Amino acid sequence: MTPRPTILSFGPWRAELRGDELADLRYGDHRLLRAIRAVVRNHNWLTLTPEVTSAEVLENPESLELRLAVRWGGFGAAYDGDLRVAFDAGQVRVEFVGRAPEEFRSNRIGLVVLHHPDDAGTPAQVTSPDGTVAEASFPERISPHQPFMDIVSFSWERSGHRCRLDFEGDVFETEDQRNWTDASFKTYSTPLSKPFPVAHRPGDEVRQSVTLTARPLVRIVDEVAGEVPVLATSAGTSSAVNGRLPESLGPLLVEVALGSDPAGAATISVTDAVTLAEATVALLDVRVVASTPEEARKIVGELPLDRVARLGVFDSATHVTEPALWEALAAEAAARGFAGPLVAGARAYFTELNRNRGSVPDDARAVVYSVTPQMHAVETEAIVETLPIQALTARDALRVGGGRALHVGPITLTRRFNAVSTEPPTSLEAPPPDVRQKEPFAAAWLRGSLASLTMPGVASLSYGTLEDLETPAGQLLGQLAALRGREVLRTNGGSAATALYPVRIDDGIMCWVANLRPWPTAVDLLGPGDHPATLSLDAWGTAAVVLA
Repeated sequence: MTPRPTILSFGPWRAELRGDELADLRYGDHRLLRAIRAVVRNHNWLTLTPEVTSAEVLENPESLELRLAVRWGGFGAAYDGDLRVAFDAGQVRVEFVGRAPEEFRSNRIGLVVLHHPDDAGTPAQVTSPDGTVAEASFPERISPHQPFMDIVSFSWERSGHRCRLDFEGDVFETEDQRNWTDASFKTYSTPLSKPFPVAHRPGDEVRQSVTLTARPLVRIVDEVAGEVPVLATSAGTSSAVNGRLPESLGPLLVEVALGSDPAGAATISVTDAVTLAEATVALLDVRVVASTPEEARKIVGELPLDRVARLGVFDSATHVTEPALWEALAAEAAARGFAGPLVAGARAYFTELNRNRGSVPDDARAVVYSVTPQMHAVETEAIVETLPIQALTARDALRVGGGRALHVGPITLTRRFNAVSTEPPTSLEAPPPDVRQKEPFAAAWLRGSLASLTMPGVASLSYGTLEDLETPAGQLLGQLAALRGREVLRTNGGSAATALYPVRIDDGIMCWVANLRPWPTAVDLLGPGDHPATLSLDAWGTAAVVLA
């Protein structure tokens, strides 16, 4: 009784083809419209039954197109029509061409749009043929008369998106179908104010189109969510020891070991650490990797502690701060007069910190752990899905630390080492360089990560390595680092497809936006003072705008 729907999906758009009806139109995960379809009603308002006589789906990298041929029949009448539905990254366009194969009298022929009943009470802006824009609302109580008249376009907000319909070929109007217990509002043509029925001769045509657009709408709220933390990077390999850091970046994170790391991570030697301390503007954030207390003491004893901002230690096998190593580190640091903070936790994923909460000694000044999105999956979509979960790990890490400062890093797109390996890694197990690190994607992902991890208590975030600073992500890191300590405001609305980072500056709000999808998009921003802005972003694009 119910035909199996065909799923149509392209870019952010998704819909179901149910016979001749384009149903359940969505933008991302958000339902925007119940349906768009063509209807044919005879002179007595009886609806002819559609039959799809042919269907074809064409897809290319820029669009998806559906072509339907439909014949309507019943009550001693017949009518033919063609429907073309085109999806691209920015819109869904439905075009209808109807033809009378024989004499036919009708009260209505053409496209109808069904809106969700829970749009009731939602404001809308209705544009008339003369260009006049009227403010209106979907009625909350069932309206006996058409709530919207003389429509060539109208827009409304739904599910954090600004939606717009544009009509061509006729003037449309909207009725409240709840009068007949239908679960919808319906926008249709031809207006009831025009005489009916209309006589159609063989070959007469009706041409109409409906275009649906949607873009995320984000409101920036005048409430502080946190402040821009210290942003930094790390020394991934000894080949980067001669690099200089942008002055905006914080202490350079280095993992120092006496020999090669059994886990295969890119640690550096004490000699390289000394060279880095001399070659860079920034101080060092040193994480000692040792297998015995003696190794820990030896490394600390050779470090240029006057160039060290923070100091921590991890076991080379367990990757957490073991008690004996901590005692050796603390004793040697005190003997050498080091007055900076000692940090503890895990050099690997949050998992190791969460499972070894006792690895944070009471006298540690701060808690640390690292982040990589590719422990279990390497697909781009899966990497993007890790962004909101990063916030959960940070909140739990702050609870583990009992209110102590949190330093997260290294945060790397590619897995640095296998923390759960049961034997020394081979060359075959080394993760290959991720080509996405040099692409705009990495900058968009960094932007989303920073939005997730910015919260009270997070003192610093260390992204990527020195080798990455010339990439789009590295350049973005330097720009954002210059905003250190500025207030970050809360946002309402939008979707998982966009990441926003509104920072209060002297003359307004600088809002950084990232598109987290592989297709172009536009985002509407509304500042606390109702100052609007629209940003158009390429696939994986990032941009910034100042709102007064």
